Amino acid sequence: MNAEPSTGRTSASAEAGPAAGSGPGAAASGRPVFGPPVALVAGASSGIGAAVARRLAARGSAVALVGRREAELKEVAETIRAAGGTALPLALDLAEPGVPAEAVAATAAGLGPVGLLVCSAGAIRLAAIHETEERHWERQLRVNLTVPFLLAREVLPGMRERGRGWIVNIGSGVGSEVVPGSGGYGVSKHAVHRLTELVHEENRDLGIRAVTVAPGWVSTRLAARPADLGVSEAEVLDAEDIADTVAWLLDRPARMSVGPLVRVEPSASRAAAGDAMTRHLTRSRTKGTGPAAKETP
Repeated sequence: MNAEPSTGRTSASAEAGPAAGSGPGAAASGRPVFGPPVALVAGASSGIGAAVARRLAARGSAVALVGRREAELKEVAETIRAAGGTALPLALDLAEPGVPAEAVAATAAGLGPVGLLVCSAGAIRLAAIHETEERHWERQLRVNLTVPFLLAREVLPGMRERGRGWIVNIGSGVGSEVVPGSGGYGVSKHAVHRLTELVHEENRDLGIRAVTVAPGWVSTRLAARPADLGVSEAEVLDAEDIADTVAWLLDRPARMSVGPLVRVEPSASRAAAGDAMTRHLTRSRTKGTGPAAKETP
C-alpha cells in the first residue's frame, strides 16, 4: 500500500501538563526516584499503537503520537487529554528519509528526552516470494525493520547516558514461523525480532531493556476479519490485550529480564496467526482478490 507523501514538516500540538520523566527526585533512602518516562509511540493513530499510547498516558507518561494521518492522531490525543494525560501528535511519515530523527527531536523539544520507545507502525503485503514486487518488498522492510532501527539509533545514546530506558517493538507471531505467502512481512518481522535481541544484549548492563511483543491474530485494520474465516471475534486478541502486555512488561522489577521475544497468542488453535494467515491467503486466491496489502497509519 502506498504511503501518504510526507511534506517534511512536523504538525504538532500539545496541551500543557506535568513533564513526565523530566528528572530524578530524592527518596527517603537517598536513592533517585524517576517519574514515568516520556514515550514516543510510532503508529499511534489506530489499533495496537493507539491502545498502547492511551495506556502509557494513563500510567503517567507524556506521549508523542507519531503517524501519517493527522486527524486520527488528534482523536487519540484528545482522548488522552480528556482523561487528564499529556499527548503530542506528530503527523509524520517515518519511512521518509530523516523523519525518524525529526520525530525524536520534536518529542524532546515538546515533552523531554525519550525514555520509552514503542514501534507499532507496520506495513503488510501478503504474497509468495515470486509474486512479490520489489517496491512492496522495500516498503515492508522500510516500515517494519528500518524505521525501528532508525528510531532506536536516535534514542539509545540518550538512554545510555541516563542509564535507563525501554524499547518495545511490536513484532508478529508470523515472524517466528515459516508461513508460505507471508513474503516481506514475515521476513521483516523475523528480522525485527533479531534487531531487538541485539539492542537487548548491547544495552542490558546499562539499565536499558528491549523487548519484542509478538502478537498472534489481533483484531485490527491490518488483520483479516474473523468472520471471513469462520472465527468468532471473541476468540482473537484485541489491541487492549497487547497494551496490557506492554504495561505488564514495564512493571517488571529492574532485576528481571523478560524476553527479549514475548509471544502473545489467542487461546483457540483455530485463531493461531500462521494458520489464519494461510487460510486468508487461500481464500483470497480462491476469490481472485489477489494479495492483501495494508499499512498502519
